[in-house]
Amino acid sequence: MRTTQYRHKNSFVLYNESVLSNFSDSLFNQAQFQCPASSDEATKTSDGHSDSQGRGTVLFFEHEQRELVLKRYHRGGLIGRFVKSSYIFCGLNRTRMWREFQLLASMRELGLPVPRPIAVRCVRSSLLSYQGEMIAERIPNSRTLAETLCHESLPEKTWESIGLVIRRFHQQAIEHADLNACNILLNPNGQVFLIDFDKSVMHNQRDHTWCMANLTRLRRSLNKWKKRIDGFHFENRHWQALERGYQGARNLPVRATSTADATP
Repeated sequence: MRTTQYRHKNSFVLYNESVLSNFSDSLFNQAQFQCPASSDEATKTSDGHSDSQGRGTVLFFEHEQRELVLKRYHRGGLIGRFVKSSYIFCGLNRTRMWREFQLLASMRELGLPVPRPIAVRCVRSSLLSYQGEMIAERIPNSRTLAETLCHESLPEKTWESIGLVIRRFHQQAIEHADLNACNILLNPNGQVFLIDFDKSVMHNQRDHTWCMANLTRLRRSLNKWKKRIDGFHFENRHWQALERGYQGARNLPVRATSTADATP
């Protein structure tokens, strides 16, 4: 992946030149003037109970016949009530959006099923603080696992596929910082994708002590949805199928063989 970085006044931009050869940072402002593809895809935030892509505002829009997603980084938790979208600046490479962009690029090279990163922008709001956004390619015709389970039950084979995909990330020592039912996407072809890698990390290959805690986080998310939504289609047998898929992937090679697996 070829990338280009430039500065314009107090903004720093990094974009994927392999996708967009003629890039303008006005693309970050374009999304807010476009309507979502449908009424159920309106702007979402993870502070509420709607499906979301992390701590931040998510907008869907089109550019050059590509479906894109714009994420504006917002703080969550208690501190987010007082400081909505500013972070302490400690260098570009340590900003939230720069790190997520680089991690997505690395995972794409490993053939992992994640969105293609398009661009990120870091805006210095003061000497010590910044705000930022990221644009990624949207996974077409996909729904979150949470949204799907609100409407239908999935076959155990699909749950096994979810477990296998999670295991592929763990074999590459990648810990999703917020592995939950809203950050797993499914498409009609049965493909499974992970999204929203803000604050996620790539560990030392020899350290796998975090893997089970990562899975536990996902199960806790599914149980919360089941308590919240009547008729949410999640049972113990579904989790057992996910675990079978996860355990069955132990014999996969450490390195993925093709980036084609990650292409929507």
